[in-house]
Amino acid sequence: MIDGGSTDGTRAIVERYAAHVTHFISEPDRGQADAINKGMRLATGDILAWLNSDDYYLPLALARAASALGDVAQPRLVYGDCLMLLENKGRGRVARAEPFDRERLATCDFIYQPSAFWTRALWEKTGPLNEAHHFTLDWDWWLRASAHGALLPLNEVLSVYRFHDAHKTGSGSARRTQETLALVEKYATPEWAAAFRAVAARLGTLEKTWRWGAGRRGLWTLHQLVHLDLYARHGAKIDRAFSQLHV
Repeated sequence: MIDGGSTDGTRAIVERYAAHVTHFISEPDRGQADAINKGMRLATGDILAWLNSDDYYLPLALARAASALGDVAQPRLVYGDCLMLLENKGRGRVARAEPFDRERLATCDFIYQPSAFWTRALWEKTGPLNEAHHFTLDWDWWLRASAHGALLPLNEVLSVYRFHDAHKTGSGSARRTQETLALVEKYATPEWAAAFRAVAARLGTLEKTWRWGAGRRGLWTLHQLVHLDLYARHGAKIDRAFSQLHV
């Protein structure tokens, strides 16, 4: 377990289970990607993953992922369904694993991190997480990994992803937006980058409109706020950009 020197009682909890914990490091780090890379350097297994403190695995998740990966000598990754738990609203929904499409992945992060597992062979070919990324560190790694091995969907719910008041993705504001724009500009086409930039420039207004409107009426108002000539050419792109940029 890698901890950034937290003072929330983590150490006391870990010490209660010390007999079952191989490594526990609690010290300041340079961010989440640095901490995960540190843990990966200590890992000895042939199947790798990381689990953030917010989230948890469902029963048999590890066994199902290992079975789906098969030959661990091969560079591959499996990603399953994920239960998105909206704690403040007392409800959740299951996000399904889509068939892999690298072009789509360049504009839509459809791989849910706590439900993703991969072989050491893929990690070694791809390299560590880019520590310059704070919000898109996993998304960037999926795209890089897709050039070195197979990414395979697994239609089973493997994990629970928790949304709450201190949820990191929901607190990113401008930095999260800028990281997303930079990723799309790096991996996607200029047309996609233009759509994302158009939405980002009006993001605050679009979020208010999205909450105000529902169904087709809300979507049409959203489209009006983005230049209609752009929407006429890139309507689906605008919708997807908004879904990735707003939380």
